[in-house]
Amino acid sequence: MPRRALILLAALAGTGAAAAGCGGGSPTTPTAAAPAPVQQVANGPARAAAPAVARRRPVHVAPSRAAVPILMYHVIGIPPAGAAYPGLWVAPDAFRAQVDALAGAGFTAVTLDTVLDAWQGRARLPAHPVVLSFDDGYLGQGTVAMPVLAARGWPGVINVVVKNIGIPGGISLTRLRQMVRAGWEVDAHSLTHPDLTTLAAAALAHELAGSRAQLRARLGVAVDAFCYPAGRYDAAVEAAARAAGYRAATTEVPGAARPGDDPWALPRIRVSGGDVPAAVLARVRAALGSGA
Repeated sequence: MPRRALILLAALAGTGAAAAGCGGGSPTTPTAAAPAPVQQVANGPARAAAPAVARRRPVHVAPSRAAVPILMYHVIGIPPAGAAYPGLWVAPDAFRAQVDALAGAGFTAVTLDTVLDAWQGRARLPAHPVVLSFDDGYLGQGTVAMPVLAARGWPGVINVVVKNIGIPGGISLTRLRQMVRAGWEVDAHSLTHPDLTTLAAAALAHELAGSRAQLRARLGVAVDAFCYPAGRYDAAVEAAARAAGYRAATTEVPGAARPGDDPWALPRIRVSGGDVPAAVLARVRAALGSGA
């Protein structure tokens, strides 16, 4: 079961303390709870006005019905001796090999926004799309993952915990801006990485709307999706995500995302340390239910 407490990972070599991360346990289905009234959630702290964001011109095409695997990564790096939860670390060489295997199998990386647009008939998807998402905002996501994906012209999706920006082992604001210029999508992963299911309405709205407002103000990007910390969510948390203006949210429930899914509870496929490329491909193909 995903851990409710923040996980403090050991630092990447030479960077000091690492950012707080997601739980390392197996994902579960959401806990049952009565929905919180949306108007209560919306009464949280006032949000900063969003900066001007370039809007895509709608492309009127037939809505795609493609299922899309969303891979879930955490730290890209070598865990130091004694690191907490080494399964959250994927070695750089392993990551490169996984990307090579995906490309060799015909997959092409896209952003989650592109997937959502395609499902609504406003964008096109490649023959075999895949989303590579990275949780929390760790240094190696910018220094390792970004150039590996850039070599193939692929974007990634980084789910940022706002308090991790600029701390030792965390992603910097400068690096995030570089990732945006490289085509990456920035989504929110809360302000402080709490168990959202334990929060009162005002605090819940603060974590959801506040993280979106801060990322939009600092980066000038849309921040259209949210990633639930440690995969913890329920009906009240979903209602708060909708009230905060997100068009979708991702979970730790395993599987491929499909256009008929609840957009605020999209499944993902975990990639852990020690996973060989063949295992990642097998997991993707099993989620898609085909020999793709």
